[in-house]
Amino acid sequence: MAALIHNVSVDLRQLALQPHSRVQTFRDLSVVGRVVHEQAVAIGVPANWIAHAKKAGQQGRRATDAASLPPCRPVARSLLLAQLYHQVDTLSTLAAGGPIRRDHATVTLEAADKLTEHLRLQWLRVAMVATALDVTEAETSGWWSLEAADWRARLDQISQQSAPDQGRQWRDLTHVGRVREGRIRVAAMRMVGIDLADSSPHQLPPAPHLLETVAETTWHTASLEPGSGAGIGAAIAATGVEDGYGIADSDLFDLPPPGDVPHPQLEPDF
Repeated sequence: MAALIHNVSVDLRQLALQPHSRVQTFRDLSVVGRVVHEQAVAIGVPANWIAHAKKAGQQGRRATDAASLPPCRPVARSLLLAQLYHQVDTLSTLAAGGPIRRDHATVTLEAADKLTEHLRLQWLRVAMVATALDVTEAETSGWWSLEAADWRARLDQISQQSAPDQGRQWRDLTHVGRVREGRIRVAAMRMVGIDLADSSPHQLPPAPHLLETVAETTWHTASLEPGSGAGIGAAIAATGVEDGYGIADSDLFDLPPPGDVPHPQLEPDF
């Protein structure tokens, strides 16, 4: 990841020396640089390594296998887990936002597609960071809830927002820029060899369509008793999925990132 930051910094330096006709490319690459930086922080790359890589790239020389890094200053694991949990919360908000918006306002096909893609990318973001951090079952305990009571609380929170606040949140969840950043983020993690081939089950949230099913069923079942999982279990069973993640062995296939990578990527086909 440090080498990727290094090389993006080289590219930015070279583009900065080009005519202004390439300003859009420079802006796009600047977004890449910011997103890769954020993702490096999320998986625990030391801040002094990130700073070292950026400075080396600004000198115009690309990263090599022989490049050395300064002694690391590791990040507190509690901070990394708190950052990951925030992304888990965003994943749940993405799943919960759809049914509420469809009941309260017109949802265009384009917006619906953006929400679906953002949900899938956020799922990958959470799963890949959880895998990179090698989180334990104890650390993720209670994170992947499919209980109606948990979803009712989240749905109520969103539905009780004012109309302007709901509108702002919806635009944020379906904004093309957010989706574009999500694609960059996942591609960056694939490029540095982070994949889901060796993930433990507790490192994978329930598949996106299961999260959507839980949110939809809870929202439209007003008589559902808090804490009762019967309705949710029936809704999930109705999907025909037998395993907890909706990912059977036959559903795994190769999803290579852009460009050359050292290892094939095995990820669930949603």
